[in-house]
Amino acid sequence: MLEDQFAKPKGWMGKAVGRFMEFENDDLADWTQSFLQINENDTILEIGFGAGGGLASLAKAYPSAELIGVDPSEAMVEMAVSKLQKIRQHQQVLLTHGPAQVIKNFNLTFDKVYAINNITFWEDPVGTLRHIHEYMNKGGKIALTLCPHEEGATDDTTEVLGGQLTSLLTDSGFSQIEVFIKPTKPNNTVCAVAMR
Repeated sequence: MLEDQFAKPKGWMGKAVGRFMEFENDDLADWTQSFLQINENDTILEIGFGAGGGLASLAKAYPSAELIGVDPSEAMVEMAVSKLQKIRQHQQVLLTHGPAQVIKNFNLTFDKVYAINNITFWEDPVGTLRHIHEYMNKGGKIALTLCPHEEGATDDTTEVLGGQLTSLLTDSGFSQIEVFIKPTKPNNTVCAVAMR
């Protein structure tokens, strides 16, 4: 039951899990965003935005950037809307409830895309990444970050995940892939960064 809350937080318990995940992911959001070389007028997509901490920091740092987010949890969408409304009052912010592949319904192009600790929950990672590649502006960047939390995971698991993320990005048409490792607990975190 608790594992389901991390995949798709619901209700009051989901909001509590969302706050925990936001606390844990704030540092990872800053780290992941640092690889994207964000410009003031970029269109930025976050898949799995949780309580909205990453998008909120972008809203403050890049007031002209267009921010788009997709999250499968209604509870997280509510929390993020509340947080971002205080910063931007919905100007240049589009938050959508749904799984990662819902972006296939968007008629938008992206400059930067990132996802933290959720690609393992995507129903169709390669199809979704191919769609992102197709709708990403030339020279755009994507960053996929994962920290393994499952029982038995080690820093070696992180290395394996780096290879798997590289394969997913390659199979989806991305190039110039770089893999970065950050020492974290309970295990190291990996971020795979690629270009369109």
